[in-house]
Amino acid sequence: MDRDLFTAAYVPKWGEQLESLADLAMKEPWRFRNPAFPRKHADYIILEKYINGIFTAQVMAYQRAISQQEADARFFIRSGYACFHTGLLTKRYKDIFGYLERNRNDWADQAYVLRGFVDDSHPFLKKVDLLPQKPLADIRAEEFGFRPDWPIRVNVGHILDDSANLERIPEPARSFPNLPLLLQTGVEIARKTAEFIPSMVVPQLYGGAIQHLLPICLNDPNKPDLAMTISRMEGFYAGNTCLTLEMAYSNARLLAVPTAPWLAELVE
Repeated sequence: MDRDLFTAAYVPKWGEQLESLADLAMKEPWRFRNPAFPRKHADYIILEKYINGIFTAQVMAYQRAISQQEADARFFIRSGYACFHTGLLTKRYKDIFGYLERNRNDWADQAYVLRGFVDDSHPFLKKVDLLPQKPLADIRAEEFGFRPDWPIRVNVGHILDDSANLERIPEPARSFPNLPLLLQTGVEIARKTAEFIPSMVVPQLYGGAIQHLLPICLNDPNKPDLAMTISRMEGFYAGNTCLTLEMAYSNARLLAVPTAPWLAELVE
């Protein structure tokens, strides 16, 4: 199974499938209040990124499994069909699964077709004797914890020399002559603030591992401009990447609905 949903499966009427899934799932915000730029499926852009990310995470967990039983618990794959747990619940607290069937259409290159999102009572799943577990069920609770007493080593050179990272920094700040110092100061202020407000630090999933997101203020000390991703090392954290706030919300949503105000205020 390919790790990318749209490479692994032909997805008919994707916009309608997203709308149907949003109607089926517990209510939550799936759109940004003031999106940075126009997007297709803008009303469900967070849901779209979430499903893509969960699909990738479940395929990776399947590929890492050391037994067939463990693999089935991550992503159930048989000769003619497959299914995965979306991590979402219906309004009646039923687990929601994505269901795929083998592609028998010559005009589509993908191995599967995404038939839709259903709960365990749907006829699609009657052949599935072992429904996959909720995503990320095997991640240890201690990995979510943030240690504000640990130093954060910011790779300022990488961030400012990498075009992808640099473009995520708001336009006015990119030309600040003291930007390297501002970045490091912003990270240190966030770390110190987290000693008193631990909930401001938000976990995210990246490459199957837990990282943390810190809000970084460059222009206004009370208004975050971007997020710094920090990775747990031996006794310290490494900061190698910055994200736009929308990217940070989407990444954090793979684990849980973000409740930290600096992210929660982005959606409606």
